[in-house]
Amino acid sequence: MNAHENARPAEMVDALNAVFGKHKAARSSHAKGVCATGQFTPSAKAPQWVRSSLFAQGDVPAVLRFSIGGGNPNVSDKSRTVRGLSVHLSNGAQAYDLMMISEPVFFAATPASFVAFLQARVADPETKKPDPDNIKAYEASFPDGKLQPRLLASHPAPASYATTPYFSTHAFRFVNSKGEGTWGRLVMEPVAGTVYLDETQEGDLPDAFLAADLESRLQTGAVQFDLYIQPAGPQDSLVDPSQLWSENLDGRLELGCLSVKATAADALCNPGVFDPMRLPDGIEPSDDPVLMSRSAAYSVSLERRQAADRDAN
Repeated sequence: MNAHENARPAEMVDALNAVFGKHKAARSSHAKGVCATGQFTPSAKAPQWVRSSLFAQGDVPAVLRFSIGGGNPNVSDKSRTVRGLSVHLSNGAQAYDLMMISEPVFFAATPASFVAFLQARVADPETKKPDPDNIKAYEASFPDGKLQPRLLASHPAPASYATTPYFSTHAFRFVNSKGEGTWGRLVMEPVAGTVYLDETQEGDLPDAFLAADLESRLQTGAVQFDLYIQPAGPQDSLVDPSQLWSENLDGRLELGCLSVKATAADALCNPGVFDPMRLPDGIEPSDDPVLMSRSAAYSVSLERRQAADRDAN
């Protein structure tokens, strides 16, 4: 059995800190980001798939956070890392957190692979870069870690938080009022289309431009995303977020539209955590081991952030 077969939540956070360093009061992952507010408007068809009152007719308030992958709060906005979108929906009766990234796969199939992936990328003290031999050894033991880096390297960084799609990577069962269930992953498609930086922008833009870009877009109207269920195909894994799923665009199930209305102070997003296991009636988790591990790992990260704040005061 691999030493990290049952990696503890603290080990996962420690592995992130070893790669990105410890930054006072910052998240261990997706440290750099922008908080915002808006609303979710369910589609007329949504109740066919999900019985939750959040997907009945009527706008639902949304608190959300766009972010850049990794634990470095000073990372360049041009870095070829994932972008994140976390959304908290609540209507008073039920609440739902959506946790999504800008690639359709995660970088690890298990907590063990998560820890090993990061340990292989700890910088050598002399070269200040990861040792290629460590990465090769990791990939030999955990082939699930190859696909997401390959996808990220295949295109430039997103030109805007508003022009990248976001994916849940985890599978959930969506249940309607008749008890009929559909397994699927979630996809958030930008209404503005998918746009990446061109070569000129990659060279000329500053390392921090995404927040200002979002603010500028919001001056002229809401930034919108259409939310869909991508139904699982017969061969699609319900428990391995590192695997691509087959896709039939005509088979997507429309859930509604997220409208981002305004940026907000970090304080609105920082007191707690977005939790992918905060699910409303009619949405059930799979047995995905990464999904099962995330709530506890976020709690560890939050406790450390709060401790840093207390020590500072």
